[in-house]
Amino acid sequence: MKVGLVTGKRKVELVEMPTPEPTPGKAVVAISYCGICGTDVHAYLSGAPYNPANCGHEWVGHVDKLGSNVTQVKAGDRVAIGVASACGRCATCHRGDAAHCETAFAGAIGVGPMAAAHGGFASSIAFDAERLYHVPKGLTDIQAGLLEPATVAVHALRRTPINLGDSVVIIGAGPIGLLVLQAAKLSGAGRLVLVEPEATRRMLGTQLGATLTIDPSEEDAATLINEHIGGNGADVVFECAGVPATIQTSVDLVRRGGVVSLVGVATSDASINAANWLVKEVRLVSSIAYLHEDFEICKALVEDGRIQTDLLHTRTVGLTELDDAFNRLADHPAEVKILVDPRL
Repeated sequence: MKVGLVTGKRKVELVEMPTPEPTPGKAVVAISYCGICGTDVHAYLSGAPYNPANCGHEWVGHVDKLGSNVTQVKAGDRVAIGVASACGRCATCHRGDAAHCETAFAGAIGVGPMAAAHGGFASSIAFDAERLYHVPKGLTDIQAGLLEPATVAVHALRRTPINLGDSVVIIGAGPIGLLVLQAAKLSGAGRLVLVEPEATRRMLGTQLGATLTIDPSEEDAATLINEHIGGNGADVVFECAGVPATIQTSVDLVRRGGVVSLVGVATSDASINAANWLVKEVRLVSSIAYLHEDFEICKALVEDGRIQTDLLHTRTVGLTELDDAFNRLADHPAEVKILVDPRL
């Protein structure tokens, strides 16, 4: 079976791997769509070693075969990738902090006994049944293919304190930023500002609820934000670009005593003005992945249309077009979310 993997800098290959077979506790899923994540693109651009289990971690499909002791799903069920519930056995769970279960998180980042042999750029995958979520009948496969990144946004909002009417700035209008924008609106944000250099993404942000969009390459973001909200910095700033430089920018744009929420995954060190952080008494929040309950919440929000995922989908490709798709996402920022259909 051919599996798409990032194997070097700007290099994606279809690698021959064994056809998955069900083992105890696992199910084989026939994949319908798998989204290309920003994390995948970062690996493609950097050339750093990339865990095969993480290469393609936004997928939906149908259960094809079952291993022994699988009770969570049955053959034919439509399922999406997720994280397991807290194990209740690790040291963190024993300390009463199930939200940071070490076992569930290890599976989410592709290590440990719950990790798959490869990601979702393939026709099928053997996957731990505890990490499979039933997809509601009201969702299309394309909507379900974006449930995983939408849940990342939901988790970020559930970790970030927002009060009704707060002014919110989102830096970066990739899929995560546009999903965070929608989740922030649902959480009661008042003025909602999107900072993004790409015009197509800014237009999409306006369509999804931004009250102001700013091109930071052409405009002074701080001045425009303060004019728009009538204050001296936003109440909450979400850093969704995953760019080291914009971590300090987030602090520059937040008010004194405000909240900065780090959501984007920066792959290198960031320089910060520590005195600026100190004087502003910034509250820093970070989030990564999501929890079991976040996924259940997100399914309902997408199903009833309060979070729209369809608008983020810009292209569908087959496995043989995978290298070109990665190149498009790296070099053509008008692309937002490309889904891979291994059946093509």
